[in-house]
Amino acid sequence: MKSITVVAFLVVALFSFGNSRHLESKVADKDFLVKQKFFLDILQHIYQDDVFVTKFDETYKNYKPWDHLDDYKHSDELKSFFELWQHQPVHDDVVFSPVDQRYVDYARGLAKVFYFAKDWQAFTHAVYWARTHVNKQLFVYSLTVASLYRDDLHGITLPAIYEILPWHFFDVETLETAERYKLHGFHNVNKLDNVYNVVIKTNYSNVYGGVNYAHSLAYFTEDIGLNAFYYYYNIDYPYWMRGVPGKELAKDKRGELYLYLHQQLLARYYLERLSNDLGEIPPFNIYEEYEHGYPSNLRYYNGVAFPNRDNNYNFYHPENYDIVRDIHFYTSRIAEYIDTTQDDYRTAVEKLGNILQGNADSVNYKKYGSLDLLYRELVNEGRPYGRYGDNLPVILKQYETSIRDPIFYSIYKDIVGYYWRLAGTYPEYKYDDFVFPGVSITDVHVPESLYTYFDYFDADISNAVNVEGVSGDVSSDYLYKFGRNSVYNGQSYVIKARQLRLNHKPFEFTLDVTSDKAQKAVVKIFIGPKYDENGRVLHLENNYKNFFELDHYVVDLVAGVNELKRKSEDFGYWVEDRTTYVELYRKVLSATTSDYKFHLNQNEAHSGVPQRIMLPKGKKGGLAFQFFFMVFPYHAPEVEQYSGYDPVVSSGVGSGSRYVDSLPFGFPFNRPVVHDYHFDVPNFKFHDVKIYHKEDPVNVV
Repeated sequence: MKSITVVAFLVVALFSFGNSRHLESKVADKDFLVKQKFFLDILQHIYQDDVFVTKFDETYKNYKPWDHLDDYKHSDELKSFFELWQHQPVHDDVVFSPVDQRYVDYARGLAKVFYFAKDWQAFTHAVYWARTHVNKQLFVYSLTVASLYRDDLHGITLPAIYEILPWHFFDVETLETAERYKLHGFHNVNKLDNVYNVVIKTNYSNVYGGVNYAHSLAYFTEDIGLNAFYYYYNIDYPYWMRGVPGKELAKDKRGELYLYLHQQLLARYYLERLSNDLGEIPPFNIYEEYEHGYPSNLRYYNGVAFPNRDNNYNFYHPENYDIVRDIHFYTSRIAEYIDTTQDDYRTAVEKLGNILQGNADSVNYKKYGSLDLLYRELVNEGRPYGRYGDNLPVILKQYETSIRDPIFYSIYKDIVGYYWRLAGTYPEYKYDDFVFPGVSITDVHVPESLYTYFDYFDADISNAVNVEGVSGDVSSDYLYKFGRNSVYNGQSYVIKARQLRLNHKPFEFTLDVTSDKAQKAVVKIFIGPKYDENGRVLHLENNYKNFFELDHYVVDLVAGVNELKRKSEDFGYWVEDRTTYVELYRKVLSATTSDYKFHLNQNEAHSGVPQRIMLPKGKKGGLAFQFFFMVFPYHAPEVEQYSGYDPVVSSGVGSGSRYVDSLPFGFPFNRPVVHDYHFDVPNFKFHDVKIYHKEDPVNVV
């Protein structure tokens, strides 16, 4: 890539999907830094278009993309969107939702405008036009989608979505406190490096008492890193698009990935429920009251609160009859496909995932619809709002807030249940499917005790406070002069939301493995429950759905004894905490004006899961779990991993080369276990472990 220079190469880990941590380190050059700074400038204080520090000339302010069709490749594909926009634009008087079918044409059309811009100048003009005229949620959504596919934007770091749209992540009390600090002129606020620094301790939705017992899990379901992960997954694989030429999403087994990702969210949620003495995820029944209400304590930018739901709410009422009818139509057809298909397992799983999501690769959307979207519409019990008179989008109608609500897990338990029904129609895995001839795990070395704790994490929510035009002397304010517009009376400020988030002490394991010859193999590690909430042993026949995958990587076995050591920090598809917005500005500033190197890697990749939630909380007195270790023959993927993209600056969406091998996702727990003795093979090993929760992180060493 023209604007990036390779400075180091360090292969540490290969893994199945997510991101490419620790593969290489690169340094951005000046051309790249210009692009990076543009994104930092354009995404700050997203609802204000009159506070840019960087000056945009009249060609930007007067730009209308439909008057400059020569600026775009395939401009004929944009004409329908331009016509739609000129007749019925979407501004901030409505609340955008990516799962609202009315807005799909807008999201798709705007993403195409950004993607088809011929060069950087055309792209920045299109972005500026949209930034100042288009509904801001729609703008952020489509810009993020397009940025993944433009070759000239590989490696660009967008600020975390929870810092661009903090209203969707932090409670009303936090946002009100932030606004008061600004209104009071940052009275009694200390400066750090000549910048007003405000730190606000923020809570979860259950701060004023348990609405119901499900809210004891708010620290997990409302973790901003996990919420952002789910948002970005749906950015990577929008249900409404097939991809772009050469980067078709079907190459990434999008249907199978959709099913596995949601199954793994369910498994991880169940592990957290056990840590809080809760049992199975409650089912969702259209005709019965749903026990768990949800008050989000969130509000949209316009001040309107996200609609709450009362306990014991019943969704079966006249306004939902049409949706219920459609759910019946489509689920009967889905069940018919499951029970009659002659497809091989992988083909059937891929088809089913696409059918359930109702994405652009569904084999027959007219026949099967989208169970995913129907369920989200069914529970959209918001009050009427906006010019269309439709309901204000609830938590499940925004991807970044979906997994906060306990009903999300109940609904997807039902959706993933169709996968388990399908999997049950194929033969059970037996001993011969699992055994690795000549290879055995002779011993496992894992700490007897693992430790979790809560520690504070700071997010930059400066965007949550409106700013005025600059007054006062800003000549000494280096951040403002560089383009950051969070200033008060000529002085920069940063407002941070400080929240307790789950974390764990690093750990490592060693597998003693014998092999009769030199050969490639894969190692997979899962964590699963040992007992249910009542202390009863969970047998594998009833427990296979609850194993959560921690790692998956390739090893080269030598003949004889192998000591396979692995640190939790090296586990794949886990990422570090995101660098804050203000620190990104500082780093780009330093790289632009000094010898500081702005490093590019995937350590904080948008597509990765926060490393801090790798382990369930456990209990103060310890809670028993079990690791599952597997050493298995390496099956090369159809397309060599990383062969279709640069893993340092891209997550490879649509490349078809994201995966470490060709095993089904979740293997060997991807089919029902009827006889657990089939798992009694030398290359499999279960190992008990206790997880202790320490209330004082200082004591964890």
